[in-house]
Amino acid sequence: MRLIWIALIVVLVPMFTVQAQQRASDYKIDSLKAMLFYDNQGTFSADVSQEDAGSFLVPSILWNSPMEGASREGASTSMLVTIEVSGEFAYATPRRIQFTAAYIPLEGRRSLRVSRSTPIWIRENGKYIAGFWLYAVGCNPVALSARITGQRSSKPLERVVRFGCGE
Repeated sequence: MRLIWIALIVVLVPMFTVQAQQRASDYKIDSLKAMLFYDNQGTFSADVSQEDAGSFLVPSILWNSPMEGASREGASTSMLVTIEVSGEFAYATPRRIQFTAAYIPLEGRRSLRVSRSTPIWIRENGKYIAGFWLYAVGCNPVALSARITGQRSSKPLERVVRFGCGE
């Protein structure tokens, strides 16, 4: 009888472990977008973030963004960053989005590092979008990074917003 119980344990335990691991598949960051908030219109720009490919050219939409200009809809000193995550809902492990932004604010001389974390709530459509506000942006580049905590693999997704100011 004891041998039968041992055999059942040897056979059944791995089956339940495999099923639990399959239910708790890794979440994936699908996108990271940064949109200027035009404070004179109450509207948002298209995504102004880009992969850091070593280019130092500042797009016209990001030049002197705290002032109104012809190259964009208006003035902007704040930005909404959205991070889209996909995966299958699982109770197994609570996971979070870890968001980080590094930049020199408009009124400052020292670099500011903003770090926020929020739980991921995968919805019925298999997606979740988290939003983060950044303030006092507009003349200095902003480095953005997002990663998922609470799972085995978590490669960060990194972007940069190439703000610039001058005459």
